[in-house]
Amino acid sequence: MITRVVFNQKGGVGKSSITVNLAAISAAQGYRTLVIDLDPQSNSSQYILGSAHDTGQTLPVFSPNIYHFFEEVVGTNQSKGLLGSALGSLLNNKPKGLDAVMHQSPFSNLAVIPASAELGGLQHALESKHKIYKLRDAIGKLATQFDRIYIDTPPAFNFFTLSALIAADRVLIPFDC
Repeated sequence: MITRVVFNQKGGVGKSSITVNLAAISAAQGYRTLVIDLDPQSNSSQYILGSAHDTGQTLPVFSPNIYHFFEEVVGTNQSKGLLGSALGSLLNNKPKGLDAVMHQSPFSNLAVIPASAELGGLQHALESKHKIYKLRDAIGKLATQFDRIYIDTPPAFNFFTLSALIAADRVLIPFDC
C-alpha cells in the first residue's frame, strides 16, 4: 500500500484537484483506492461524491466523515452514567476506525472518507492528548483493503496536516510558479 499526501500551506495551488485526479487514475488502473479528505472545505469529497450528498448549503455535509473518526479517537462522544454505559455496550458492535466513516464512490475501485467543517473544534483536544499517530495507525489497518491512499490536506500546517505527513510514504507539494 502506498500513502501519498498532497500538501502545501497555501490555498489555491491545486491540492484537491491533484488528489482527486491521481486517485481517479489509480482507480482506473485497477488499484483499490481511497481518498482521505482532511480539508474542511471538503472539495475532494464534493468532487468524488458529487451532488447526491449535497445538502444545498455552502459546504455540503457528508456524514459520517473524518470528524467522527477523530471524535472517536478523543472520546468526546461517550455518554456518562449507567444508561450511557448500557447504550454503549449495545452500540459496541458498530464499525470503528476509518471503516466506519468510509463512503464508496460511484466510481469503481474508489472510496472516500469525507472532510468536515467541524474539524477545527477537535484540534486542541487531539493535540493535548498526543493523538498525532492515530491516523497513521488507522491507515495501517487498511493495508489489506487498499493499494493506494491519497490524503488531501488543509491549507495550513496544523494537527491534521502533521498527522497526514506522519502517515505518508510520499508527499507531493504543488506550488504556483
